[in-house]
Amino acid sequence: MGVIAGNNATMQVGVQANWSTAVAPTLQLEFTSESLQYLPNYMESDALTGARTTDRMDISGIKVEGGFDIIVNPDNIGLLLASLLGAEADAAQVAATSAYDHVFTPMSANVSSSLPKLTMVVDRIVGTLGYIGCKLDTMNLNAQTQDYLRASFGVRGYDEATDTTETLSASTKRPFQFVDGSLEIDSSGFADVTSFSMDYSNNLENDLYTLNGSTKMQEIEPQKREITFSLDTLFSSASNTIRTDAFKAGAQVSLELTFQSTETIEAGYFYTRTISAPNCYITEAHPNVGGPDRITMNMALRAVEEGGVSPVTITLRDAKTDEYL
Repeated sequence: MGVIAGNNATMQVGVQANWSTAVAPTLQLEFTSESLQYLPNYMESDALTGARTTDRMDISGIKVEGGFDIIVNPDNIGLLLASLLGAEADAAQVAATSAYDHVFTPMSANVSSSLPKLTMVVDRIVGTLGYIGCKLDTMNLNAQTQDYLRASFGVRGYDEATDTTETLSASTKRPFQFVDGSLEIDSSGFADVTSFSMDYSNNLENDLYTLNGSTKMQEIEPQKREITFSLDTLFSSASNTIRTDAFKAGAQVSLELTFQSTETIEAGYFYTRTISAPNCYITEAHPNVGGPDRITMNMALRAVEEGGVSPVTITLRDAKTDEYL
């Protein structure tokens, strides 16, 4: 039968120009799991024909759903961030170096905007399938002590077809780690964090079928975006001050989280990833005693858009000289 195991599997992605047309992948992901699925929806006849059970079923709709998990490497995340948020500024050279900043924000809603769509190819050893018209619906970015920075993405898409992988290489860079992170709240360093997570949702449309003669979905787009953060912290005078001055007062705070890799682009310039949310409300800040151990507090924040300022901006510094999209 042979060895058919996940450690031999491959996952690659490429950016499509059209909703229903697959492309060759351009990026190989360092993934830890995937759950991409072809989902036919069956309708069942309720006609009374004297049969002992349903007399027929027909496919009424076809779509792709699922997700995938990755370890975040400095040079494997840019395309995914651009595809999730949808808006990317021109790559900006940092001084006269080989480093470039890539700035991603949630795209604005207008008649010409459309979230990028991906072909996602998965080689599962005995068969290679391409998932066409995939849009990234959600992202959970998380890190905890003594672990790597990890990301989980939720996907909705158009169709599945037999495909092939390209000759691409996985990243050789050291992944981002928890210890690479630094957090600021209201521009002040806040080090008492034991775990961090960010949840971003595009709230993509679903089951968008129209009278166009096809069982496939029309192209789906984001609705109201939701951006939240969760911090597990030590309960200290610093965290108690934030709880009193912001959470109890209903005041906004800014949040900035930076991961700086030990990998250099050139001497003195490192691969970095910075998440900035300038207008956040703390929706939870609950210190509780759970026994004889150290007292901790979970803090939940929600980013909002105020005065036309982006609710979140993610800046990636790497060696790529042009845009991801």
